[in-house]
Amino acid sequence: MKKFARFAVAVVALVGAAWLSHGQAPRERADAPPPQTAKPRKPQMSDTIKANVYADNWFMLYINGELVAVDSIKFIPHNVVSVDLLPSYPMTIAVLAKDNADPKTGMEYANTNIGDGGFILKFGDGTVTSASWKAKRFSWGPVGHDTKNPKVESIPLPDNWYAVDFDDSQWSHAKEFTEEQVNPKQTYFDYDFKGAKFIWTDDIDLDNTVVFRTVVKTAPDGKVRQDFTNLNNTVPDGPPKKPKK
Repeated sequence: MKKFARFAVAVVALVGAAWLSHGQAPRERADAPPPQTAKPRKPQMSDTIKANVYADNWFMLYINGELVAVDSIKFIPHNVVSVDLLPSYPMTIAVLAKDNADPKTGMEYANTNIGDGGFILKFGDGTVTSASWKAKRFSWGPVGHDTKNPKVESIPLPDNWYAVDFDDSQWSHAKEFTEEQVNPKQTYFDYDFKGAKFIWTDDIDLDNTVVFRTVVKTAPDGKVRQDFTNLNNTVPDGPPKKPKK
């Protein structure tokens, strides 16, 4: 009888252990490593977008507080700057644009002419210049179109005019101008600016130094793109390597 009782207890213990092993998930060890998360990958050229920029006459382009492009030609010939960008949204775009002008007279060509400005931009994600952008002048002249006694008025640029958190809420909106008004040179027509508008402040003739700003909250083309902004603080996976021959 005692042998039978011991046998029954053993059977119950085995059945209970089997039930526990199938009915409950095993407990994790206290020293078990944390679960692994997917590592970001290195960006490739297919992740970039093309940026086409035309300025009459010169510009500096900042995106999310970082300088990404500078016009290499200060005056003429008029040129298009085309660069590759790695986009991140929301995207704060800030541009310093200048029409060629003598800093004392506001005129050009040996003080014989009043020039006119103009700026246009298009990104491969569908971002374009328009009257929705903010614009503010910082230097203008000749004041009152006075070419006999030309003078320039200026106000200092804010130190952080290109920063993401810069407050442009009190600025006016940019004004759109037609191709006929700006009269871009041939190089402009060699690039894709479809859908973009020429912009400047209200006075395209006298306002010689202006700043444009806008925020692109999401990609206008609706495409979801990976954010690589924090890539420098991680160890990313590299792109797949081609098999050796």
